[in-house]
Amino acid sequence: MLKDMAESYRLAARKFPNLIFDQHMLKEGLYLRLRVDKSWEEQSEAFEDNHLIIQPKEEQHPENVDLYDWFTRRDYYSSLVAMNKPVDSKKQIHSNNPFTFYVKREVFLGEKPGKFSMQENVTRFLNMTYPDEVERKWKVLLPAGKVKNTQVIETFFMQTEYTDALHYLASDFRQKWMERITHWYANNLNALTDFLRQIPFKKYVKLYFTTDFPTSSDQLPCEQVYAYEYTLYTIPKIFNSNDYNQMIEGTIVGLPSFNISMNSKKPFLEHRTMRVQVPIRVSLEQAMLIKQTAEWLMSKPKYTTNKFAYTSDFTFEQSIEPEGTFHIFVDGKDNEVVSFENVPFPSEFNLFIYQKNILHLRDHEGNLKPDKELKSTEEVQKAISSSFFRGRMSGQFLYDEPKARSKDFTSVMVALFMQSKQAFHDWLFKGTAISLRPLFSRLTLRLLEEQLLYVEPAQQSQNKKVLDLRWLADAFNLRLCIADYLNKEGSRTMTNRITEVMTSLKQKFSQDGMSVCGNDDEFYFLTGQLAFYLKSQSETQNKTGDLLSPFLVAKRSEQLKKKLEDAYILHKHKIKLNHAKFNKAFSNIFGYKPDGHELTGDAREMFLAGLFADNWFYEKPEKKKNDDKGADYSD
Repeated sequence: MLKDMAESYRLAARKFPNLIFDQHMLKEGLYLRLRVDKSWEEQSEAFEDNHLIIQPKEEQHPENVDLYDWFTRRDYYSSLVAMNKPVDSKKQIHSNNPFTFYVKREVFLGEKPGKFSMQENVTRFLNMTYPDEVERKWKVLLPAGKVKNTQVIETFFMQTEYTDALHYLASDFRQKWMERITHWYANNLNALTDFLRQIPFKKYVKLYFTTDFPTSSDQLPCEQVYAYEYTLYTIPKIFNSNDYNQMIEGTIVGLPSFNISMNSKKPFLEHRTMRVQVPIRVSLEQAMLIKQTAEWLMSKPKYTTNKFAYTSDFTFEQSIEPEGTFHIFVDGKDNEVVSFENVPFPSEFNLFIYQKNILHLRDHEGNLKPDKELKSTEEVQKAISSSFFRGRMSGQFLYDEPKARSKDFTSVMVALFMQSKQAFHDWLFKGTAISLRPLFSRLTLRLLEEQLLYVEPAQQSQNKKVLDLRWLADAFNLRLCIADYLNKEGSRTMTNRITEVMTSLKQKFSQDGMSVCGNDDEFYFLTGQLAFYLKSQSETQNKTGDLLSPFLVAKRSEQLKKKLEDAYILHKHKIKLNHAKFNKAFSNIFGYKPDGHELTGDAREMFLAGLFADNWFYEKPEKKKNDDKGADYSD
């Protein structure tokens, strides 16, 4: 994965040279800049101008930006590749070169008893940074038996960009500075320790020697010195294990060290039945690039899916740039990549959904609700989350595991969330509806039924005397609009069918004659209208969607008619005898025999559409009309 991203990072770093430093964050602790030409007593007077105390990440707001930048660059160069690849064999000092010392506060100040004094730790660490020790580590980049002699490695490095660092390693300049640093600690460590005991800080003590000061006659800039030291430490540590390194066509290749493990405790990636032991090998240059890519990636927000647009030098035509993104989720606890996808779609896209009032829903004042527009992907996600998942599908939800909660988020809703979250994530974050399209209608219908029967929202609990399903009606309306968006091919959708049914039935109700139901769609829609009207007459003190459960458990049209008959018998005393529209609809329902007897699929969806739509039986008549015989066809 990191190998795939490395090319994009290389091109980005070429355009933005400070990218690697901009992403580097200083750890919590005290940072101090030192000079070897002055004792600590002389330098302590300028302590305020040469130190920073870094708080946790969320509290980093340094006043001295220049000093912060100075420490950031040198801290990056001086950090270990990994804690299991230290310079100090006792792992007491966590820096990688003689110009810096990273020590835990309790170890440096002697607050934690240990086997070694701080001076012993310093001496041991400095001894490991002498040229002979560093050269020995470079020479074991290739295991014994992989090369005939060390001259092969020396010749290889003298032909690379690392030759300057090797010349620096053997220079008088470095030797002189190591002697001066050793001498400074021998004479000033105790005084520095006593001084720092008075300073309130946590975690680390980090000391940095600068080579840039007025009395210095050295030619190498301070940052260049740190860059050379970084190279001298990193090259021998850059691969996962030098046991797998090989020299191929004049180039050292090995197993990259990031997001992969092949140590003795985790040998499961080794190819034991193949001539090739390891799953991947990269060149030294690629390994360094992968390291920087990993560091850059780990600086991104944790517990979220980060998108990185990729670019490549290879295209079929120079005028055409490949479009695609890497989707990467990083675990903030262990700083490990949990998931990685190469998505062949543009990184930037926007969803726009026109939310038409298909069911002719009304507000609390009785006015038709206006059509709305969901103008961004964020608005679409928010609407889906609140309408179908009770707010659980917010933010980066792919790795969320919501808990069931009585009357709010049932165990069935939890199961549906877990089953569908990948499909929703693909649509909302990748722009592809391939996995969502075939399951959206069935899934959301099941979610609405579950909420109807078992969920009691806070706003409804305040007025239990009215059967108010407007919150679910809005969700059903949104569902129809999204389904239309997902099925853009132009085929006849459920929205078209519902619109045709509502238009047809309204015309039939306004005309003389008894015939109303002309097809199954009209039958099931009208049944939903009647079911809601009848159960809304209930005199129970707690009117919830559970009142409609008898209709939802019906499996066949005959059972549905029986439930309507039972409801009518129970509530007929609340219905006026001259309610012409109700009487006409009710008689037509029992006089119609649908072709599809099962209350599943489209039939069930049409029933719920009638249940949630603006109920016609509550409409007041505009004008009473009497025929010649005095028959009343009004409401």
